[in-house]
Amino acid sequence: MEETERFIFTKEELAERVQVSPVVESDLKQIITDRMEQCGLYFRVFSRVKTATSMARKFEQKEYGGERRIQDLVGVRINLYFDDDVEICRHIMEQTFEVVDWSTSERNEDEFKPIKLNGVFRLPEYLRDEISADTWEMGIDDTFEVQIKTMFFEGWHEIEHDMRYKGEELWVNYSGFSRYLNSILATLELCDKSMVTLFEDLGHTLYKDGRWSDMIKSHFRVKMSDTSLYPEVQELLDSDSENGSKLAKKLYKTKRIVLIDQLLRRSRRVPINVNTIIALLNDEVLHDSRLTAIFRKRDVYNDGREESLAESRHYELRPLTRQTVFQMCTEVDDSRMKGQEKSLTNSFSATDADAAHADAEEIFWACVEQIYGWIVKKYGPLFKDMPSKPTTYHADILAYHVAVNLDEQRKRMNMHVRHMDPEVGGRIWYSEASLVMEENPSYADSAAEGTQTAEAVSHVMDAGKQKRVFLRVSNGYAEAKKDDRPEHEGAGIFFSYPGYYKLIVDGVGIYNSIPCSNRRRIVREDGLPVLEEAIGDCSRNFPIVVIISREDNDGMMDEDWLGAFRVSDFTRTVWRYAHVLTCYEEVGRKLLTGLRRTPAFAAGRFSAFEAADIPRLYIFWPGGDVDDFGPEDVENCSFGRHLEARSDARTYDIVRGGQAFYHKIVTDLRDWNVSADMWDGFQLEIMTEIPG
Repeated sequence: MEETERFIFTKEELAERVQVSPVVESDLKQIITDRMEQCGLYFRVFSRVKTATSMARKFEQKEYGGERRIQDLVGVRINLYFDDDVEICRHIMEQTFEVVDWSTSERNEDEFKPIKLNGVFRLPEYLRDEISADTWEMGIDDTFEVQIKTMFFEGWHEIEHDMRYKGEELWVNYSGFSRYLNSILATLELCDKSMVTLFEDLGHTLYKDGRWSDMIKSHFRVKMSDTSLYPEVQELLDSDSENGSKLAKKLYKTKRIVLIDQLLRRSRRVPINVNTIIALLNDEVLHDSRLTAIFRKRDVYNDGREESLAESRHYELRPLTRQTVFQMCTEVDDSRMKGQEKSLTNSFSATDADAAHADAEEIFWACVEQIYGWIVKKYGPLFKDMPSKPTTYHADILAYHVAVNLDEQRKRMNMHVRHMDPEVGGRIWYSEASLVMEENPSYADSAAEGTQTAEAVSHVMDAGKQKRVFLRVSNGYAEAKKDDRPEHEGAGIFFSYPGYYKLIVDGVGIYNSIPCSNRRRIVREDGLPVLEEAIGDCSRNFPIVVIISREDNDGMMDEDWLGAFRVSDFTRTVWRYAHVLTCYEEVGRKLLTGLRRTPAFAAGRFSAFEAADIPRLYIFWPGGDVDDFGPEDVENCSFGRHLEARSDARTYDIVRGGQAFYHKIVTDLRDWNVSADMWDGFQLEIMTEIPG
């Protein structure tokens, strides 16, 4: 590709950053299965999530870049028994998911090949949230693929794909064998067509013989229960046929897609049998008052419907307990609104005071747009009356809830949304946020004293002069606590920040003791005072990771001791909830020496070190705790990386050294976030109705 940079990623990068929850594959498969069963089609469904190896190979073999991305991270294959069900299945998928694109293999008179229909669909928003946020930065689209084909072709397609499509060299100069294979494919295509023709001809014969139930079974070819036709309906069709009204003929002439549409429209699955089929077609096509009276008296749509286990079982109701999967309290600045990130030094420099900055109101409204826009995109399809522009709005539909309180005068916004988990019964996902614009206390205090420092002046400039904007976010789920499960089990596994938080961090910018950045940052000596102040900031909610390395012979930072840690990738992974900074040995020693002079770190929080103790990696946790790691910690680290979950089977890849250390630190940062007490004293004005 000439103008657009091509995507190339290693399988290790893809395995690390592309994390797909098992619920995505299982839920898509279940949704499709439910819809196909609702329509009574004969089918089989298979699914898979693309492996890191497969994705890396695809990036190597094909040119992906810009808008062209991998669209089949999750793939579903639907095998059908009847050729004419392909278009019907296409119609069902279009009624179920948002279509991105369709493609099909072309038929021509000179060539026979597997006939399949490929559809690309947008992932439902709630399933998109079950995939790691880094995925969308890896040349992967938020879509999934559905392949639709018949069972006859499915039976040999894999062999044909490997032995002819991928093995063209086998057939060079052997046209006779290629022709032989074509004749087999032609036979399979003829079988597909012949099966449909057979049942259509049989249905016509049954119609002429007045065997109405058997005619319906043969003509519509859907799975139905073995139920006899109501005697009143049998008598009506018999007499009506003799009188020349041709009610039975209208049934026979009705296309299968009409019946499928009627089954799809039902909010509750109805039993499929000869009586309900005639009732559905009478509602849509026949409009015969005699049939209507019979079916109303018989309560046809409930006749034969079995009570489900869920309807008959008595459940003990337990109170719901909240589990946090992400939280943050932070100031919002304009560091990314102008497309320019700030370094450690210029964010506090008085020379930065002349730069163009957004004021606090502009920042506030930019955040409002991002939060409300996310709500509309996610919940708008459920709440059709939701205004498109930010406003106060409350709505409920069963387990779905949206509440937004927007005070335009006071510049405050609170919101709470929740929805049920489609996969795990009894689990409810929620997200809540508070956005406020407040007076800047540092500005007011320094103005009263007449002693505004350059740092205070610049910070005021960055925060919108006399006012600053603060964002509080909580993401999580609530479910009844199981007696055998630890209270916080699974919170770190489900770690995910809501989409609106990502939009604000990426598009507006946040300030948590120091500016937030997704780029690798090297601390110079002039940035040490800022970093020391940030480490000692009691209001900080971002852990600060500081990597101190030696200088190699070329004057570059020597990070061989970290092995496969990949500092830049690590930064891009954690930058929305942790700061990552690097520095050379000389600057690092000055940082540690300076910190030892402060009251907070004077009591031996660092291990004693000599010349050999550098390089090091430090994590300065909010609250004052410090983790200290050296080369030996990296080399001896091991980590069971979760690769895949299918039903009850779990697969883990045990990695060691730098790669394992990478996973360990990411996990530690996430576990701290979900278990921290940063919400102490904070309560939204909106009642969540979920006890804390």
